[in-house]
Amino acid sequence: MNKIPLIIDTDFTRDDIVAVAMAANCGKYDIKAISCYGEWFVETVQLRDSLGLDCPVCWGAMKPLFRQENGDDIYGNTDADFDGKTSISTKDEDYPWDRIYSEAVKAQGKLEIVTLGPVTNIALTLLRYPQIKPLIKHIFCFAGSAYKGNILPYSEYNAYSDPDALKIVFDSGIAVTMCGLDGIESCAVETGEIKNIHSLNDMVEKSMQIYRRTNEADVSIESAAAMSCYIDSDAVQTKDFYVAVETKIGITRGQTIVDRLGKYKKAPNIRVVTAGNRKAFIENLKNIEK
Repeated sequence: MNKIPLIIDTDFTRDDIVAVAMAANCGKYDIKAISCYGEWFVETVQLRDSLGLDCPVCWGAMKPLFRQENGDDIYGNTDADFDGKTSISTKDEDYPWDRIYSEAVKAQGKLEIVTLGPVTNIALTLLRYPQIKPLIKHIFCFAGSAYKGNILPYSEYNAYSDPDALKIVFDSGIAVTMCGLDGIESCAVETGEIKNIHSLNDMVEKSMQIYRRTNEADVSIESAAAMSCYIDSDAVQTKDFYVAVETKIGITRGQTIVDRLGKYKKAPNIRVVTAGNRKAFIENLKNIEK
Protein backbone atom coordinates (compact mmCIF):
# COMPACT_ATOMS: atom_id res chain seq x y z
CA MET A 1 0.00 0.00 0.00
CA ASN A 2 1.27 3.44 -0.91
CA LYS A 3 1.35 5.47 2.27
CA ILE A 4 -0.04 8.99 2.36
CA PRO A 5 2.62 11.68 2.92
CA LEU A 6 1.54 13.47 6.10
CA ILE A 7 2.68 16.36 8.27
CA ILE A 8 1.25 16.68 11.79
CA ASP A 9 1.13 20.08 13.48
CA THR A 10 0.77 19.94 17.26
CA ASP A 11 0.87 22.04 20.41
CA PHE A 12 1.68 18.90 22.43
CA THR A 13 -1.26 18.38 24.76
CA ARG A 14 -1.67 14.95 26.32
CA ASP A 15 -4.41 14.07 23.82
CA ASP A 16 -2.03 15.12 21.02
CA ILE A 17 0.46 12.54 22.29
CA VAL A 18 -2.16 9.82 21.87
CA ALA A 19 -3.19 11.22 18.47
CA VAL A 20 0.35 11.21 17.07
CA ALA A 21 0.87 7.64 18.29
CA MET A 22 -2.40 6.62 16.67
CA ALA A 23 -1.34 8.03 13.30
CA ALA A 24 2.16 6.56 13.58
CA ASN A 25 0.87 3.05 14.34
CA CYS A 26 -2.08 2.75 11.96
CA GLY A 27 0.08 1.93 8.94
CA LYS A 28 -1.54 4.40 6.54
CA TYR A 29 0.89 7.32 6.66
CA ASP A 30 4.42 8.28 5.81
CA ILE A 31 4.91 11.00 8.42
CA LYS A 32 7.24 13.51 6.79
CA ALA A 33 7.50 15.95 9.72
CA ILE A 34 5.95 17.00 12.99
CA SER A 35 5.69 20.75 13.40
CA CYS A 36 5.36 22.26 16.85
CA TYR A 37 3.49 25.36 18.02
CA GLY A 38 4.50 26.68 21.41
CA GLU A 39 7.26 25.77 23.80
CA TRP A 40 7.16 21.97 23.78
CA PHE A 41 9.72 21.33 21.03
CA VAL A 42 12.15 19.10 22.94
CA GLU A 43 9.33 16.97 24.33
CA THR A 44 7.92 16.58 20.82
CA VAL A 45 11.33 15.36 19.66
CA GLN A 46 11.28 12.89 22.54
CA LEU A 47 7.87 11.61 21.43
CA ARG A 48 9.09 11.30 17.83
CA ASP A 49 12.10 9.26 18.95
CA SER A 50 10.04 7.05 21.27
CA LEU A 51 7.70 6.19 18.39
CA GLY A 52 10.62 5.28 16.13
CA LEU A 53 9.73 7.90 13.51
CA ASP A 54 12.41 9.02 11.09
CA CYS A 55 11.21 12.56 10.45
CA PRO A 56 12.17 16.06 11.56
CA VAL A 57 10.45 17.98 14.32
CA CYS A 58 10.23 21.64 13.38
CA TRP A 59 9.82 24.32 16.04
CA GLY A 60 7.61 27.09 14.79
CA ALA A 61 5.45 29.91 16.08
CA MET A 62 5.41 30.87 19.75
CA LYS A 63 2.51 33.32 19.52
CA PRO A 64 -0.48 34.14 17.32
CA LEU A 65 0.04 35.89 14.00
CA PHE A 66 -1.14 39.41 14.66
CA ARG A 67 -1.87 39.71 18.36
CA GLN A 68 -0.19 39.23 21.68
CA GLU A 69 -0.74 35.89 23.28
CA ASN A 70 -3.00 35.73 26.28
CA GLY A 71 -1.72 33.86 29.31
CA ASP A 72 -3.55 30.71 28.29
CA ASP A 73 -2.93 30.90 24.56
CA ILE A 74 -0.05 28.42 24.66
CA TYR A 75 -0.49 25.74 27.24
CA GLY A 76 0.80 22.45 25.88
CA ASN A 77 1.17 19.34 27.97
CA THR A 78 2.18 20.54 31.42
CA ASP A 79 2.50 16.89 32.55
CA ALA A 80 5.22 16.10 30.00
CA ASP A 81 8.01 14.00 31.44
CA PHE A 82 11.20 15.04 29.69
CA ASP A 83 14.02 12.54 30.32
CA GLY A 84 16.86 14.98 29.68
CA LYS A 85 18.52 12.61 27.19
CA THR A 86 16.88 13.67 23.93
CA SER A 87 19.28 15.03 21.35
CA ILE A 88 18.34 17.46 18.61
CA SER A 89 19.68 16.55 15.17
CA THR A 90 20.37 18.76 12.19
CA LYS A 91 17.19 17.50 10.55
CA ASP A 92 15.24 19.29 13.30
CA GLU A 93 16.61 22.72 12.39
CA ASP A 94 14.07 23.66 9.68
CA TYR A 95 11.23 26.07 10.32
CA PRO A 96 7.83 24.42 9.76
CA TRP A 97 6.96 26.64 6.80
CA ASP A 98 10.17 25.74 4.96
CA ARG A 99 9.78 22.02 5.68
CA ILE A 100 6.09 21.99 4.71
CA TYR A 101 6.93 23.70 1.43
CA SER A 102 9.78 21.35 0.58
CA GLU A 103 7.71 18.26 1.40
CA ALA A 104 4.79 19.58 -0.63
CA VAL A 105 7.05 20.01 -3.64
CA LYS A 106 8.43 16.48 -3.21
CA ALA A 107 4.96 14.96 -2.82
CA GLN A 108 3.72 16.60 -6.05
CA GLY A 109 0.23 17.43 -4.82
CA LYS A 110 -0.27 14.45 -2.51
CA LEU A 111 0.79 16.00 0.82
CA GLU A 112 -1.79 16.11 3.60
CA ILE A 113 -1.63 18.04 6.88
CA VAL A 114 -3.36 17.36 10.18
CA THR A 115 -3.45 20.17 12.74
CA LEU A 116 -4.10 19.42 16.42
CA GLY A 117 -3.59 22.93 17.84
CA PRO A 118 -3.69 26.54 16.62
CA VAL A 119 -2.94 26.65 12.90
CA THR A 120 -0.37 29.47 13.06
CA ASN A 121 2.42 27.43 11.46
CA ILE A 122 0.18 26.53 8.52
CA ALA A 123 -0.93 30.14 8.00
CA LEU A 124 2.70 31.28 8.06
CA THR A 125 3.46 28.68 5.39
CA LEU A 126 0.68 30.03 3.17
CA LEU A 127 1.85 33.62 3.68
CA ARG A 128 5.48 32.80 2.94
CA TYR A 129 4.83 30.38 0.08
CA PRO A 130 1.50 31.25 -1.57
CA GLN A 131 2.50 29.05 -4.50
CA ILE A 132 2.14 26.01 -2.25
CA LYS A 133 -1.65 25.96 -2.38
CA PRO A 134 -2.10 23.58 -5.35
CA LEU A 135 0.57 21.30 -3.85
CA ILE A 136 -1.38 20.51 -0.67
CA LYS A 137 -4.05 17.88 -1.18
CA HIS A 138 -5.90 18.27 2.12
CA ILE A 139 -5.70 20.02 5.49
CA PHE A 140 -7.60 18.41 8.35
CA CYS A 141 -8.05 20.82 11.28
CA PHE A 142 -9.08 19.90 14.79
CA ALA A 143 -10.45 23.35 15.48
CA GLY A 144 -13.67 25.25 15.81
CA SER A 145 -17.22 24.15 16.51
CA ALA A 146 -20.58 24.41 14.82
CA TYR A 147 -22.55 24.68 18.06
CA LYS A 148 -20.58 25.39 21.23
CA GLY A 149 -17.20 26.38 22.59
CA ASN A 150 -14.87 25.36 25.38
CA ILE A 151 -13.13 28.67 26.09
CA LEU A 152 -15.98 31.05 25.18
CA PRO A 153 -19.64 30.15 24.69
CA TYR A 154 -19.20 29.64 20.94
CA SER A 155 -15.41 29.50 20.55
CA GLU A 156 -13.17 26.44 20.65
CA TYR A 157 -9.65 26.83 22.02
CA ASN A 158 -7.59 26.18 18.87
CA ALA A 159 -9.70 28.61 16.84
CA TYR A 160 -9.76 31.20 19.63
CA SER A 161 -5.99 31.13 20.11
CA ASP A 162 -5.27 32.39 16.60
CA PRO A 163 -8.45 33.15 14.64
CA ASP A 164 -6.50 35.18 12.05
CA ALA A 165 -4.47 32.10 11.18
CA LEU A 166 -7.56 29.91 10.96
CA LYS A 167 -9.23 32.41 8.63
CA ILE A 168 -6.18 32.34 6.33
CA VAL A 169 -6.33 28.54 6.18
CA PHE A 170 -10.11 28.42 5.69
CA ASP A 171 -9.99 31.06 2.95
CA SER A 172 -6.99 29.50 1.16
CA GLY A 173 -8.93 27.51 -1.44
CA ILE A 174 -7.20 24.32 -0.31
CA ALA A 175 -9.47 21.37 0.52
CA VAL A 176 -9.99 21.79 4.28
CA THR A 177 -11.91 19.65 6.75
CA MET A 178 -12.96 21.16 10.07
CA CYS A 179 -13.37 18.66 12.88
CA GLY A 180 -14.80 20.68 15.75
CA LEU A 181 -15.95 19.91 19.27
CA ASP A 182 -19.41 18.88 18.12
CA GLY A 183 -17.89 16.57 15.50
CA ILE A 184 -16.18 14.45 18.16
CA GLU A 185 -18.98 14.48 20.76
CA SER A 186 -20.09 11.04 19.64
CA CYS A 187 -16.56 9.70 20.26
CA ALA A 188 -16.67 10.03 24.05
CA VAL A 189 -15.83 6.64 25.56
CA GLU A 190 -16.68 5.03 28.85
CA THR A 191 -13.78 4.87 31.30
CA GLY A 192 -14.21 1.12 31.49
CA GLU A 193 -13.72 0.79 27.75
CA ILE A 194 -10.19 2.18 27.90
CA LYS A 195 -9.03 0.54 31.12
CA ASN A 196 -7.48 -2.33 29.18
CA ILE A 197 -5.93 -0.20 26.43
CA HIS A 198 -2.25 0.25 27.23
CA SER A 199 0.80 1.37 25.30
CA LEU A 200 4.37 0.13 25.36
CA ASN A 201 5.40 3.74 24.80
CA ASP A 202 6.00 5.41 28.16
CA MET A 203 4.86 8.88 27.11
CA VAL A 204 1.66 7.55 25.56
CA GLU A 205 0.98 5.27 28.52
CA LYS A 206 1.34 8.13 31.02
CA SER A 207 -1.15 10.16 29.04
CA MET A 208 -3.61 7.27 28.95
CA GLN A 209 -3.24 6.71 32.69
CA ILE A 210 -4.63 10.19 33.29
CA TYR A 211 -7.75 9.31 31.31
CA ARG A 212 -8.12 5.93 33.00
CA ARG A 213 -7.94 7.51 36.47
CA THR A 214 -10.74 9.99 35.89
CA ASN A 215 -13.85 9.81 38.03
CA GLU A 216 -16.00 10.76 35.05
CA ALA A 217 -18.17 8.10 33.48
CA ASP A 218 -17.24 9.24 29.97
CA VAL A 219 -13.84 10.35 28.69
CA SER A 220 -13.14 12.71 25.81
CA ILE A 221 -9.66 12.30 24.31
CA GLU A 222 -10.23 15.17 21.95
CA SER A 223 -7.24 15.33 19.58
CA ALA A 224 -7.14 11.54 19.36
CA ALA A 225 -10.84 11.45 18.49
CA ALA A 226 -10.21 14.04 15.77
CA MET A 227 -7.26 12.02 14.45
CA SER A 228 -9.53 8.97 14.31
CA CYS A 229 -11.99 10.97 12.20
CA TYR A 230 -9.12 11.72 9.83
CA ILE A 231 -7.81 8.15 9.73
CA ASP A 232 -11.24 6.66 9.08
CA SER A 233 -12.80 9.54 7.18
CA ASP A 234 -15.10 7.19 5.27
CA ALA A 235 -16.70 6.14 8.57
CA VAL A 236 -17.64 9.64 9.77
CA GLN A 237 -20.44 11.96 8.75
CA THR A 238 -19.46 15.17 6.95
CA LYS A 239 -21.16 17.95 5.06
CA ASP A 240 -19.86 20.89 3.03
CA PHE A 241 -20.65 24.39 4.29
CA TYR A 242 -19.44 27.92 3.98
CA VAL A 243 -17.62 28.62 7.27
CA ALA A 244 -16.52 32.08 8.42
CA VAL A 245 -14.11 32.78 11.30
CA GLU A 246 -14.71 35.66 13.71
CA THR A 247 -11.40 37.47 14.24
CA LYS A 248 -12.59 40.46 16.24
CA ILE A 249 -11.71 40.73 19.93
CA GLY A 250 -14.74 40.07 22.10
CA ILE A 251 -17.06 37.36 23.30
CA THR A 252 -17.23 35.73 19.86
CA ARG A 253 -13.48 35.76 19.07
CA GLY A 254 -12.61 32.54 17.28
CA GLN A 255 -16.18 31.50 16.61
CA THR A 256 -16.47 29.34 13.50
CA ILE A 257 -19.78 30.34 11.92
CA VAL A 258 -21.17 27.43 9.92
CA ASP A 259 -23.68 28.76 7.39
CA ARG A 260 -26.13 25.84 7.47
CA LEU A 261 -28.98 27.83 5.93
CA GLY A 262 -26.95 29.49 3.16
CA LYS A 263 -27.56 33.01 4.45
CA TYR A 264 -24.19 34.26 3.16
CA LYS A 265 -25.02 33.09 -0.37
CA LYS A 266 -21.48 31.78 -0.70
CA ALA A 267 -20.22 28.48 -2.02
CA PRO A 268 -19.08 25.94 0.60
CA ASN A 269 -15.41 26.31 1.48
CA ILE A 270 -15.06 23.74 4.27
CA ARG A 271 -16.00 20.11 4.80
CA VAL A 272 -17.34 19.88 8.35
CA VAL A 273 -17.32 16.69 10.44
CA THR A 274 -20.86 16.49 11.79
CA ALA A 275 -20.50 13.17 13.65
CA GLY A 276 -17.51 10.98 14.40
CA ASN A 277 -17.53 7.20 14.60
CA ARG A 278 -17.18 5.88 18.13
CA LYS A 279 -16.55 2.26 17.11
CA ALA A 280 -13.76 3.29 14.74
CA PHE A 281 -12.25 5.46 17.47
CA ILE A 282 -12.06 2.52 19.89
CA GLU A 283 -10.35 0.43 17.23
CA ASN A 284 -7.86 3.20 16.49
CA LEU A 285 -7.12 3.62 20.20
CA LYS A 286 -6.07 -0.02 20.24
CA ASN A 287 -3.32 0.87 17.76
CA ILE A 288 -1.48 2.77 20.51
CA GLU A 289 -0.75 -0.58 22.18
CA LYS A 290 2.01 -1.16 19.64
